[in-house]
Amino acid sequence: MDYKKLGLKVGLEIHQQLASWHKLFCNCLIPKKTTEGRQAVSSEEFLLETKRKLRAVAGEMGEYDPAALYEFLRGRAFNYKSNPESSCLVELDDDPPKEINGEALRTVLQVCRLLDCEILDEIYVMRKTVIDGSSVSGFQRTALAGMNGSIDTAFGTVPIATVCIEEDSAPAVSREAGGVEYRLDRLGVPLIEIATSADVHSPAEAKETAERIGLLLRSVSVVRGIGSIRQDINISIAGGERIEIKGFQELERIPQAVENEVNRQLALLEIKDELHKRGIVVFVQPKDVTHVFKNTRNNFLRKIVSENGKVFGAVLPKFAGLLKKQCGDRTFGKELASYAEAYGYGIIHSDEDLEKHELAGEFVKLREELKPEEHDIIVITAGRNPAAAINAVLARAKQCLIGIPKETRAADGLGSKYTRPLPGSERMYPETDIPPVRITKQFLASVEVPKTLLEKEKELEKKMPRELASQIVHSTEFPLFEELSKKADPVLVATTLLSTIKDLRRKGYDTGKITRTDMEKLFASISRDKIPKNSLHDALVMVIEGRAVKDAEEKFAPMEEGELKKVIADVAKSNPGKNESALMGIIMGRIGGRATGSEVLKFLRSMKK
Repeated sequence: MDYKKLGLKVGLEIHQQLASWHKLFCNCLIPKKTTEGRQAVSSEEFLLETKRKLRAVAGEMGEYDPAALYEFLRGRAFNYKSNPESSCLVELDDDPPKEINGEALRTVLQVCRLLDCEILDEIYVMRKTVIDGSSVSGFQRTALAGMNGSIDTAFGTVPIATVCIEEDSAPAVSREAGGVEYRLDRLGVPLIEIATSADVHSPAEAKETAERIGLLLRSVSVVRGIGSIRQDINISIAGGERIEIKGFQELERIPQAVENEVNRQLALLEIKDELHKRGIVVFVQPKDVTHVFKNTRNNFLRKIVSENGKVFGAVLPKFAGLLKKQCGDRTFGKELASYAEAYGYGIIHSDEDLEKHELAGEFVKLREELKPEEHDIIVITAGRNPAAAINAVLARAKQCLIGIPKETRAADGLGSKYTRPLPGSERMYPETDIPPVRITKQFLASVEVPKTLLEKEKELEKKMPRELASQIVHSTEFPLFEELSKKADPVLVATTLLSTIKDLRRKGYDTGKITRTDMEKLFASISRDKIPKNSLHDALVMVIEGRAVKDAEEKFAPMEEGELKKVIADVAKSNPGKNESALMGIIMGRIGGRATGSEVLKFLRSMKK
């Protein structure tokens, strides 16, 4: 596709968990494991429960945030599970927040400097309305720290609009009709949010930008691993609207998601044009058509009706054939269904295979009841109270006449699905319980600007092959590599972390039993010539099996020169006529890694002379 011609604009929001022992606005410990395998929080049991319902409130200008109002109208209740070790009354909004986490703030300022941002003289904490249940208080705390920065990519310089420090939301444990259960150990964990301007113009550039930001973040003190970073994407094309897609964990999915969203918006614009060609479209209110399904053969609907549930039907005027149209990775029918799903319901429409659903007869009766015209579609939804769901479907269908609605979507399969309307400016208001943080010139001067990983990679290329340097820098093992390579051969450390341990894991060994201390001792033994380099693999196996590094030193202690020469001579004498390669194999097997191959070969060749 010609993305320039389409007017593609992409903005990224990168959320990264900051490395800290406690939360952003209280002293509760953050659940995590140290490099020695010890947990900061001893138990992950959640014995306490708190139940809440959240309400939408008007902002300072008297307006309601559309996303908050939407969540309120869903009428859900929320159950919160907590453990006193990892959450307190601050998370439950029963105690004022404490002073902002200084360690986390310093890390955010380091990032601001790396991105060449303008750093604010005073940092004010704001409340961002969030009533989907992921925050007990109904808001998330966030603070702007820097703006107007930039990052270089292979496609050019991408402007960085803002850098914020904020608290993470609570993860959902389970979702049921009418309610969601959350755990509070993650609520309040410090995050950094980096938002680019909408100056990314292709799927490949979006991935490259996210990758460069992620690489820069790993230059400071952040958490690594699955779930520690999330990319949200804002996408629009000419004639479309800004769509926010949340929840990307893998960089590889970003280009496909951008391309899919472009295709989805193009298809929606085509649907708009087609509806206008078909003439005047008039929507009527949905009707309760439960009586039509009293004797239905459809098991699902029969069960609903027998349990005093309702079936609502509505006409989508002039929509014949359009629900089958492909909108990105799914049909427009499935796109509409996601609006009902947001309320816990599904839909069935007359453009489907009604024989398959055993509903052909019922839809004949619905035509008599709802009186659709030739190019109209009938859609139904059913459940205990499906009125809100069918109205959401109708509202979305009406929007087709105007254009593409602004909305928040969740990454889903190859594409995304609707979750809620896009939030507005009404959601932000000042946090009055926390005083502003003054950023003085003296304090800012004390914030160290670390070397970036790209700079470190260039330095490593002087000590090892370029490809190996690139692999270790981009590896999650790089922090461990940096520590171990201070006292050991960096090439050996890199190949051990990237290849040897991976090979052991592939063979079924539990490499999680190898501690950082074990690694330090093994590399120290190699440096002191107590264990040969080529015996490191077997020494690691001994450690996994519960043996001490001292045992490995005894087993793999290098042979004395005289003893080694005797073994070589005995093998050569016992195997007359064998070539050098065969003799080497026998000798290496005999000495069990207590000498290097180069030493053996040197002595073997000297004996032949």
